[in-house]
Amino acid sequence: MKRRVILMLTLLCLALSAPFPAPGDDSKWVEGEVIVTWRKGAPAGPIRSMAAKAGVTVKNFAFLSMEQEKSVSVVKIPGKTTEELMRDFSSDPDVESVSPNYIIRALAIPDDPLFPQQWGLHNTGQNGGKRGADINAPAAWSIRNSALPGKVAVIADTGIAKNHGDLKANLWTDSRGSHGRDCINNDDDPEDDNGHGTHVAGIIGAAGNNGLGVTGVAWNVKLMAVKMLDSEGSGTTENELDAYNWILAKKQEGVDIVAVNASFGGGGASPAVRDAINSLGNRGILLIAAAGNEGSDNDLTPSYPASYALPNVISVAATDKNDNLDSYSNYGKTSVHLAAPGSSVLSAWTSFSPSAGDIFFDDMESGQGKWVTRADSSPEIHWQIVNSTRGGKPTKVWTDGPDQHYPANQKTYLEVKDDINLVPHRGKPLMFGTYLRLDLESGYDFLTLQFSADGGASWETIRKFTGGGDKWSFFCTSIPAKFQTAGFRFRFVFETDGSDFIFRYAGVQIDDTGVGEAVSGYASLSGTSMAAPFVTGAALLAASRFPSDSPAHTRSRILDSADPLASLNGKVVTGGRLNLAAALGAREEKGGGGGGCSAAGTDIWGIALAVPLLFIIRKR
Repeated sequence: MKRRVILMLTLLCLALSAPFPAPGDDSKWVEGEVIVTWRKGAPAGPIRSMAAKAGVTVKNFAFLSMEQEKSVSVVKIPGKTTEELMRDFSSDPDVESVSPNYIIRALAIPDDPLFPQQWGLHNTGQNGGKRGADINAPAAWSIRNSALPGKVAVIADTGIAKNHGDLKANLWTDSRGSHGRDCINNDDDPEDDNGHGTHVAGIIGAAGNNGLGVTGVAWNVKLMAVKMLDSEGSGTTENELDAYNWILAKKQEGVDIVAVNASFGGGGASPAVRDAINSLGNRGILLIAAAGNEGSDNDLTPSYPASYALPNVISVAATDKNDNLDSYSNYGKTSVHLAAPGSSVLSAWTSFSPSAGDIFFDDMESGQGKWVTRADSSPEIHWQIVNSTRGGKPTKVWTDGPDQHYPANQKTYLEVKDDINLVPHRGKPLMFGTYLRLDLESGYDFLTLQFSADGGASWETIRKFTGGGDKWSFFCTSIPAKFQTAGFRFRFVFETDGSDFIFRYAGVQIDDTGVGEAVSGYASLSGTSMAAPFVTGAALLAASRFPSDSPAHTRSRILDSADPLASLNGKVVTGGRLNLAAALGAREEKGGGGGGCSAAGTDIWGIALAVPLLFIIRKR
């Protein structure tokens, strides 16, 4: 008999098992179920009669009932809501109490192995930081850790590494398999060839609790990549307007874009850009912008787009692990709204460094066999491999000519000799990389990189270099999909004008050059670029926690809930740093905290050619 009772209780447990809430679901209880405590001495007959009805499930907690000498049960009646059950049982004289079957959650700490280093999310005092100097993420994640399905964050940046293990599950994807737009190469493959955009995306939405790497502010969220900065982290006002134009088109198509992360800036105010950002706001899209890394007062010296005084813009300064304003961070009592962690922030990263084993690689140590050279100039000046040094070590390099200084009026070519078949590697993050040492008359003499998709029958300019300062630098760029053919080739074109110059220039040296796949990993960067995505992630979670809120209300929740800090008083509008838990409606005790990101490095500015009539935009 005892065995039969145990079996019946087991079956009741199985029957009562409700679907566990989806990750990020902020439901407070299991709908259609209540916990009922019957009064001591209540007759068992009515309970058994209720349990015998078709579809009704009653699970009794046997040991609790015996201990308390009154029955405690979970009751589920088909077709009844929780509120209806609460009302029905509250009026039953045999019932002592009734309550919903509440959902309880751990104060979420994800299992991502690098999470303990993410001080901006959860600062335990690691690496000399101040405990609680963070955005209070674990407390927030117990309320909501993921965006509602379909809600999108746009990363307007250098692209996103689409094969990164911590990002690929969260990428927005259209019906053709594209994850966004490339406004630099004018295609639908916004692969990151710099790393900055991938880092920003990871702060917003690296997959959480997946046992891999880091976690983002939002564990599950749709990340849309809009590449408007090139491989050196630079772009133009035109690129920015292209990006906003494309984003508005997607919004009109029905994509639920909540916010655009703008971790870039530079140039002056542009009425066209201001109007475009205002149009985003009219469509219900927030723009969350890095305040800038000049250490200056934006009230006096505006930094755009962060300084556009529009109701959909949030300007973000950066704090360190001790809750101090970072020394490089811009600020502004009336123009910068709040701060967020920005110093030594650990996040996703992508990189490429040419090496043996790549699809194509040449360190020039074995001679000229992989190359052909020619010249249009007169007299003809051909490329040669010579001895040089790089990083203090001897190396062989290509140079534009045998002499130390190059002559005027020449146009020479250094071209890879054979086709490179990229077809087997389509869909992978294909990169071209090379080490360059340039000493050219800036604005007059140029080294141009060109790609061909048809074995050299036609060529397209990828990048044009000038100046250089006679020092080694590494250049890397993604290979657009249209060049991923069986007949891919690349070449360098060196062209000088006819001007006579007083100072002699050394010309061009080219070392380790390769074509291969980018490597995904993790890195630490500092900058207001890193602070803004914390707020973007918060906007996605707040908009999901309170889906009926207007974008203005979402913005207000974030600003009104900032943690006031003495270090930010008079420096930002709110006088505070982002508190994610408070933005999601948590009631917090004094002195509480939680949050985290870590490591070393600073946000690097790329070298770019000035484009006439177009402001240069750079990552923050």
